Amino acid sequence: MVVRIRLSRFGCKNKPFYRVMAANSRSPRDGKHLEVLGYYNPLPGQDGGKRMGLNFERVKYWLSVGAQPSEPVQRILFRAGVLPPPPMVAMGRKGGPRDTRPVDPMTGRVLNEEKPIAGNQEKSGEYEAVDESNSA
Repeated sequence: MVVRIRLSRFGCKNKPFYRVMAANSRSPRDGKHLEVLGYYNPLPGQDGGKRMGLNFERVKYWLSVGAQPSEPVQRILFRAGVLPPPPMVAMGRKGGPRDTRPVDPMTGRVLNEEKPIAGNQEKSGEYEAVDESNSA
């Protein structure tokens, strides 16, 4: 049984409200779940209500036993500081070839793989930031 941490939709038409829950990956979106881990309100409104609330201990527990977060939940957990940033890919021109070099999610700059220097073989997997502002 693969466990996913995902959103389950509640609320009215045009006013969504989501619960963050751990559920079997084969169960439907609003179906049976294992545990409710928190909530997410994309439209907090004028009353100043909270945008999200999570039980961090239970989220960390489910992640430690192998639960996979969905993409929206991964972004929510990144904003909450539980997960590292999701991997990003630089996009090329529309209709052109896709640029698959990794991008730093904080700055948006493309990361280049550093060339190994003779005698310094241990840095072969690291990346360094490259400024592409002058390229045409």
